[in-house]
Amino acid sequence: MKRLVIANRGEIARRILRAGRDYGWKIAVISTPEDQDAPVRYEADAVLEVDSFLNARAIVAAAKDWQADLIHPGYGFLSENAEFAQLVEDAGIAFVGPTAVNMRAMGGKESAKAFARKCGVPTLEALLSDELKSLPENKWPDALQKRGIIAPYLVKASGGGGGRGMRIVGDFKDLPEAVRRASQEAQASFNDPTVFVERYLVAPRHVEIQVFGDGKGGGVFLGERECSLQRRHQKVLEEAPSAVVDHNLREKMGRASMALVAETKYRGAGTVEFLLTNDGSFFFLEMNTRLQVEHPVTELVYGVDLVKSQFELAMGQWPAQLARPDVFSVPVPNGVAIEARLLAEDPRSGFLPTPGPLVVCKESQLFGVRVDSGVSEGGRVNDRFDSMISKIIAHAPTRAAACDLLSRALETTVIHGCTTNLPFLTACARHPNYVSGEVSTAWIGENLSALNESLIPETLVEFFQRPDVRRALASALLLRSAQFAHYVPSASAAVHIGDRFASLIPSSRERNASGLNVGSKLEFSAVDVLPAEEPHVFRIRGRGLVECLKGLSEESLHRSTFSLQAASHRARSANGTELEVLCTLSRPRGQHIQITLFGETLTLEWPDDTRAQLEVGVSDGVGDALLKAPMAGKVLEVRVTDGDTVNEGDLLFVLESMKMQLEIRAPRAGTVASVRVQAGMTLAGPDVLAEIRDSV
Repeated sequence: MKRLVIANRGEIARRILRAGRDYGWKIAVISTPEDQDAPVRYEADAVLEVDSFLNARAIVAAAKDWQADLIHPGYGFLSENAEFAQLVEDAGIAFVGPTAVNMRAMGGKESAKAFARKCGVPTLEALLSDELKSLPENKWPDALQKRGIIAPYLVKASGGGGGRGMRIVGDFKDLPEAVRRASQEAQASFNDPTVFVERYLVAPRHVEIQVFGDGKGGGVFLGERECSLQRRHQKVLEEAPSAVVDHNLREKMGRASMALVAETKYRGAGTVEFLLTNDGSFFFLEMNTRLQVEHPVTELVYGVDLVKSQFELAMGQWPAQLARPDVFSVPVPNGVAIEARLLAEDPRSGFLPTPGPLVVCKESQLFGVRVDSGVSEGGRVNDRFDSMISKIIAHAPTRAAACDLLSRALETTVIHGCTTNLPFLTACARHPNYVSGEVSTAWIGENLSALNESLIPETLVEFFQRPDVRRALASALLLRSAQFAHYVPSASAAVHIGDRFASLIPSSRERNASGLNVGSKLEFSAVDVLPAEEPHVFRIRGRGLVECLKGLSEESLHRSTFSLQAASHRARSANGTELEVLCTLSRPRGQHIQITLFGETLTLEWPDDTRAQLEVGVSDGVGDALLKAPMAGKVLEVRVTDGDTVNEGDLLFVLESMKMQLEIRAPRAGTVASVRVQAGMTLAGPDVLAEIRDSV
């Protein structure tokens, strides 16, 4: 029996584990003390704990002691680290990935550019890392100009990806600081601080080619993926095939990619990335010498399992599911697959990371939808790692059908406890421009305001914010929790809960075994909240809801994102008078209620809660301000001390959360009365960073 070690975490570790289970292998997972609640630790046969996912020697030593036959690095961390690959091979363990030689040639963006030029593949000019180091900063403008590199500039990490270690710079005066910041971020994410500078193309498409090499110069390519929808250079939605790549362009890009495979004798799965302009020109961007996050869309469209193909090649045989490696062929896609990255971040607050607990974590169960998840209900999104919760992938015969299926899958996914990008993803999938394929890498930025609009009508938002409705929701939650906690012997005895929750139950009400009514049946505000069979799910109906939505015609509801036809969170009309809304309710924190319906999650104040509300942002009386961290994370830099005078916009702190750096600037001019943190401190949430007072 083979013994496999997975040197990664989260959804990709679980994905690899599932593939290994199909072979009947014994499987161990690398983990750290910080990640003790990760589901994959309980699914593997063994946990090999090390101090860091970047500690190559500790990982190899643990795998060798466990007598591993293979190591799969997943993506991120050490997946593109040539030294790690060499250590694995030297230990007599098969590395499930390219050779160390491949990685040195193509894994670094700078060396990959050189190979691309050698193969005749168009590339963008760059000022490389060794030149940045050797030239004084005042000589950089001349060097950039000689290469035809004009503003805006793009600073990029040479090793790694995922948008980390990248900065867009509009003016040269900001370039040195951007280089320093990008280098620090690259070191934290990939253990490699090298960065370089190239010209930034403002609105191209991002198209990548999936390749699989035999290590002898042959191989196959498995079509393209469109990854143009990005924020902060990180992909949001990916799809296969691209809406604008026809057979001829697919063949050109495939041949260019396979030239690199042949030149480097590349082994295993890899991705060649290009920037595609409107006139059909494409420029080599980089090669990722690993499995990609978005590999499922290729698997669904071309009917392959890339992880199993990696395993078979690592065991010395060409994968049976792939075409012959010595014959070039252009693959024919079967339908369209679109992947959405569900992340713990808040698009309505500048995509700030939002790590936290997963009080409710419900995945879509729709046919044609695949969910690759790294977490489970009751767990958490760990602020020490990236923000990925899961990948939701829809596969359908046409692009329009895939967009519709993805939209419904997102709407039937529910996360309570931490803010996510679910509404944002849903808005993207439903947007007419996206459905028609009219997008670029600049599209999200150009449409951000519209994409962040609420998915439900304002009248409905106002309805749930009403005190009487919030009291009904709170009471229904407490009734159900009492039943499940055995405060009452059975559901039929729910009316006997006594005074325990009396302050939350309205004086004018009817209580019964199935729910709670607020107000008289004849009153405008009457609403019923009734538990459904599924955990956390409730049905809301009543005269108040009907009156709330009376102004919206059924035709407008059908046309809008508030859809009467939604698969799970739906409104149903009976005889044109009775309206019922299916929603998910929870109490993630003591002072709040969360309710999800139609793909949108509202956070409501818990009624009659007298405890002080958690202060976020700036406020401490007239003239004073408490500057708070916007999320959990680590303090990297403190730029001020007590008594300093600051101007609005001055950089005061640098924080790190989920491997991303965030600069905290002064909200207004004033004097720093006290600094409450120091470099190296870990923040649990919106902790106070400093107190700022008006200058005297």
